[in-house]
Amino acid sequence: MTVSPMAEVMMWAGLVLAMLLAVGWFLSYTAVRLDRLHHRIFATAAALDAQLVRRAEATLEVALGGGLDPASSTLLAGAATEALDTPGPWSIPRQRAESGLTEVLRMAGPSLDQAGPPVAEDEVVARLRGAALRVQLARRFHNEAICDAVRLRARVPVRLFRLAGHAAMPEPVSFDDDWPEGHVD
Repeated sequence: MTVSPMAEVMMWAGLVLAMLLAVGWFLSYTAVRLDRLHHRIFATAAALDAQLVRRAEATLEVALGGGLDPASSTLLAGAATEALDTPGPWSIPRQRAESGLTEVLRMAGPSLDQAGPPVAEDEVVARLRGAALRVQLARRFHNEAICDAVRLRARVPVRLFRLAGHAAMPEPVSFDDDWPEGHVD
């Protein structure tokens, strides 16, 4: 049985059309996925920023609570104020200020364990420790979202068809946020 030339052309045209539709669907799916990853990065950045503010506020509360020695209180209050006052969501100065706050918290760790009035101060210190743990988790989630987006943006179809548009390449947030080992509840 012979196939007419017109039927053969229609068959090939249908096959090409099906392939173009499949490629278009794949590119559309990938672009939507990349957009969702970028939105996830914005959401995790906002969550991390909120946790950093909570940690600095809890540090100020501990510093101004009156249960610590004056030197520890002054260091904690200064580092927390600097972390709160440093502009820019993830600028280098902000990351340095957050690392500085962590360093001061680490140095003041023994003083925190022996802080003043037992009941009220224990609650405040426990809140500070919880905030420090949530900062670690928020930074980890944020950096995982960034790694997922960078991994997807590195794929050839994403680069070839410029599916990321004009969005800047996200970079992981890097600062010291480790709570001292001996002082974790």
